[in-house]
Amino acid sequence: MKRIRALPDPTRDFSRRRQFQRQQRGAIMLLLTVVILGLIGMMALSIDLGFLFSRSALLQNGINAAALAAGAGLRVTVEADPGAPEQKNIALAFARRYAGENQSDIDIEPEDVIIDVVNDLPTVQVKTSTPAPMFFAGLFGFDSIDMNATATASLLPVDGGTGTIGTTGVRHGGCWRPLFLPDTFYDSSNRAQIVGDNTFGTTRLPNQPGDYYHSRFAAGARNTFPFVDPVAGAPSLVTGLRDTQLSAEATQGQTIMGYGAGSGEDPITFRRDFYFIANFSGLPSVKVNDRTVRDQASFGYCGKIRVGDEIPVYPINNPVRRDEARLGLLDLQANTINGDRIEVVEESMFRYVKSASYPVPNTHGAIIPVLFYDPMLANNVNGITTLRVTNIGLFFLKEITVDSDLKGYFVREIIAGGTPIDPINLDNRNDDSFRRRWLPMSVQLLR
Repeated sequence: MKRIRALPDPTRDFSRRRQFQRQQRGAIMLLLTVVILGLIGMMALSIDLGFLFSRSALLQNGINAAALAAGAGLRVTVEADPGAPEQKNIALAFARRYAGENQSDIDIEPEDVIIDVVNDLPTVQVKTSTPAPMFFAGLFGFDSIDMNATATASLLPVDGGTGTIGTTGVRHGGCWRPLFLPDTFYDSSNRAQIVGDNTFGTTRLPNQPGDYYHSRFAAGARNTFPFVDPVAGAPSLVTGLRDTQLSAEATQGQTIMGYGAGSGEDPITFRRDFYFIANFSGLPSVKVNDRTVRDQASFGYCGKIRVGDEIPVYPINNPVRRDEARLGLLDLQANTINGDRIEVVEESMFRYVKSASYPVPNTHGAIIPVLFYDPMLANNVNGITTLRVTNIGLFFLKEITVDSDLKGYFVREIIAGGTPIDPINLDNRNDDSFRRRWLPMSVQLLR
């Protein structure tokens, strides 16, 4: 006899399905809650981490700028000891000023700026530590995290560039001026001489027995004319605008830097008979190709110029070009010097330029980058139409006379857009007669 199977109860099956669905929904809601909480936590963490990374980048950028500025500060004062207090104070002031322009809350204490002068080229390290507030991490007790940043800068010897750091404004000292000055030379007693300078009542030319020229760039592959006088030969000394202040480099109390010590603090004079007006109009720069000599003297040429370049010059007895240059330099002075008082102590004691209008040392608008030629050529300047750049320098133009004579003195060089010196040009110059720190510099980050 067959057994009859009972039919399923549709009511019971429906109830089971509803119970199972409710269990599924509960599990999904629980899982969704966990996922949402995890996403919120990850979002909070990403916001905090993103803020930290952004803060860290800004902090490092600020310290990098501070180190670069402090490195430029190493070239300001001419104290015999680069680690002297004035040097440290300037580096610290530079670091604080330029760090603040990148991030306002960077705090740099005196002990955070460390200058190393053991090597020929000094270095400066700048560091800081600052708390970074946290947002969501504060819920877990992490209100802030200490962030540290360190940067080290050094000085790279260069033999050219676009000029100097300069200043802001319509007219500024940052770009090359069309002035070709005769470089310094030595006499037979190894005393520095300046062509045509009549500070002591005489006008000196390199035309006496034993006079010679040996540019500070005459090293390695450049140890040839016109950097070395081929006639008289050159002892193991470096002439030019050496940024040192040793007593052995003084002539009747006047240093090669050009500011007298014990001589009434008279600036040096470059007479119009011995400096040339460079013709920048054909050089590769769209900014000055169609400008007059007056504009070039006032605004400057901002293209790259390098030691060894040959540059056309106007005839030295061309009164029109000379007067145009004089008027341009007067324009420059009218916008930078007139009514501006140079700080006497800094100028006379530490040999750098600072004023109320230009409080950052050696950024004054009247500090202009200039070019130099072989002083031996000053014995016969007629007929010269091109000159080779044998030296570069930064000249603080205090006065230009009605006769177009230039009066002023030199400051240490920080060159913008600096062209590094080829290593071959620094070979075989490890003797005591030459130091890389005597060369113009460009600041670079080491780490």
